Amino acid sequence: MKLIHFGLSGTLLDDGIDFAEWIIESPESFSGYVLELSTQIDGNEGQFVLSEKNKELDLAKKAELIFNPLTVDINERKILNKLYMELSDLSKGEEMYIKTVELLRHLQEYMLELEQCTEYILEFDQETDMSALLKAVNIHYETRDMDFLERLVQYMKVLAAVVEIKVFMFVNLRSYLTEHQMQEVIKEMKYQNIKGLFIESQQRSCMKGVKQYIIDVDRCEIY
Repeated sequence: MKLIHFGLSGTLLDDGIDFAEWIIESPESFSGYVLELSTQIDGNEGQFVLSEKNKELDLAKKAELIFNPLTVDINERKILNKLYMELSDLSKGEEMYIKTVELLRHLQEYMLELEQCTEYILEFDQETDMSALLKAVNIHYETRDMDFLERLVQYMKVLAAVVEIKVFMFVNLRSYLTEHQMQEVIKEMKYQNIKGLFIESQQRSCMKGVKQYIIDVDRCEIY
């Protein structure tokens, strides 16, 4: 998998570069590139290109840009919708099919009995949508006892598995994490077979296994 920008001489990510630290020292360049990347992640046009085996991928669907790691929410709507779809499919599978049929039958019986407790003639859908039922009981991922780093790692893990995100991009992540914590993030990304681009506004010490790509204050590229 490769990530390039038509305005850059070098490659940000490719088959030999799984993790890159893109240091942009010029404030104008930093804000310009980050804004352009954010715009493309939202589905608009731009000069960033993500590809795999010479086939261009939809950046909006395969990449995740994180500005503030403190606010990542594993229970945001797009993630939960995917979870509901997965659980709904499992409920119809061989292992759960009979129990699902029994559950829906008991639910219909309950609704009929509930109707009899009223003075009304009521109707309800005979074919219950499992996704709607899962939403009704508010099923979601448990995060209550997780600290900041655990939530971030779990967020990446779920997005990679459920939403099929291939590349995570962070803006100034090193301002939030220690060197050891950064290595924990990279370790999890390796385990999930996803790539990482760390966009930073200032240069720090080199990280193990991470290539540095620098655009200095004079907008010269060093890689």
